[in-house]
Amino acid sequence: MSDESPPKSAAGPPRLVCRCIGVASPRIIDAIQRDGLTCLEDVQKRVRAGTGCGTCHAEIEEIFADLHGQEVPKLTKLQNRQLCHTETVQRVEGSLYGGIVPKLADGTRVDLVAVKGLQIDLHLTPDDPEIRELIREKLCKFVCQDLLIRFS
Repeated sequence: MSDESPPKSAAGPPRLVCRCIGVASPRIIDAIQRDGLTCLEDVQKRVRAGTGCGTCHAEIEEIFADLHGQEVPKLTKLQNRQLCHTETVQRVEGSLYGGIVPKLADGTRVDLVAVKGLQIDLHLTPDDPEIRELIREKLCKFVCQDLLIRFS
């Protein structure tokens, strides 16, 4: 993915909706619009989102409502975003510190600076372009292929 921020859509800011399978909101929105999906089961069949633990079902339903111009209570949106953010951070941290960082050379430090939707900000010491690319590749593989990984 490029270093530009992902565009916002009618269904809110781009985010990792299905944390089990690693499916981001733009993929779900695209499938709904392109293929005329009408329900959660259609999304599960087409992009596999929602086929794991099920905590993303409310968020997928919210995307459907937003795309069809239906009102979604602010509290529901807030709860969905909070759960999404918390679980995305946990997924990134688990992949980063449980699988990627332990395999890096001694003295290499990776700090998770921020998680904003699909954007992950990291600080790498010492800065090394090859290590940056390895981290990008692994996070996109283990968390979501649509992540935007930035280094400061």
